[in-house]
Amino acid sequence: MEENRQRKAFTLVELLVVIAIIGVLVALLLPAVQSARESARRMQCTNNLKQIGLAIANYEVTNQHYPPGAVMFEGSMWSAFLLPFLEETAAKDVMVFGENSSGNWQWAFPSPYAELPSGDQFRNIRIIETVFETFRCPSAGLPAHQLDHTADGWWVMSRVPASYLGCVSGIANRQHPSMQTLRKADGVLYGVHKDQNDQPVQIKSITDGMSNTILVGEAAHDVFTQDERGDQQEPQQGNRKDHWYIGSDDIDTSPAMDLSEGLGSTGVAINLHKVIQRLAPGERPPLGFHTEAMQLSFSSEHSGGCQVALCDGSVRFISETIDAATWSNLGNREDGLRLSEF
Repeated sequence: MEENRQRKAFTLVELLVVIAIIGVLVALLLPAVQSARESARRMQCTNNLKQIGLAIANYEVTNQHYPPGAVMFEGSMWSAFLLPFLEETAAKDVMVFGENSSGNWQWAFPSPYAELPSGDQFRNIRIIETVFETFRCPSAGLPAHQLDHTADGWWVMSRVPASYLGCVSGIANRQHPSMQTLRKADGVLYGVHKDQNDQPVQIKSITDGMSNTILVGEAAHDVFTQDERGDQQEPQQGNRKDHWYIGSDDIDTSPAMDLSEGLGSTGVAINLHKVIQRLAPGERPPLGFHTEAMQLSFSSEHSGGCQVALCDGSVRFISETIDAATWSNLGNREDGLRLSEF
């Protein structure tokens, strides 16, 4: 007797229902996955800032003063002086600071190059083309290298973008026409003149208290604009929010120009570029002014604010809605105001 056997299978309707259910589940889970990934990236950024803060503290103990934010007319930035305290002594030992008779090209090359020559005179350029992840926030989505044509007309073909700025001031809101506003300023990591015996900040000068004063903060490097304009010589006042580390040809020049490559100010709002984007065209400040202000703005790709390292070694997330006066005071080391909550 032959048995009747029925073959069971999904109908087309059942298959479509299953696919739809899977799609809904993916849509529900994806934001959670993205949120978890951003939490991990933000935690790594926090760790970077803690390492930087600790390195600066160790530098201060060793030298009895904080590192200069930037050495004007020579070109080195605060991040260069931290390398030995971030287990990067070999990189620091490669470099030569200061103009010298050995033919060191310092921080850039006079013409475009396909490959950087191997001679000792290119040692500093070689280091600024080296990726140091401690100076880069994972949330920023930075490429390893970008082309940069400096305001002085020189070239770095594979410069490494960075995510952190030293706090130069609590009041500066533009970097042009005079860089003197960023020299010996009211922050902790200000510009010093290489030939005029400027002294970096000592702990005793931070009279507002270590927990009330910002040392370093995040800044969002504009990858798109740098890709678009990187081969164009940047004007003296700057036309892009570009941030780098170790050293700069535009700080090496006379007059020193683009100190916002490594320094920022709480004299301008957090995420200023996002604030301006939300304004109606008629409400926006003049292009030249807000471009210069944006270059000094602390900012991030984290939602709603940015992270900063304070002089006491702590790391805080500061909302972009913080009161402007409170934010300004945090960047000033000696305004006489102690902030119990911010």
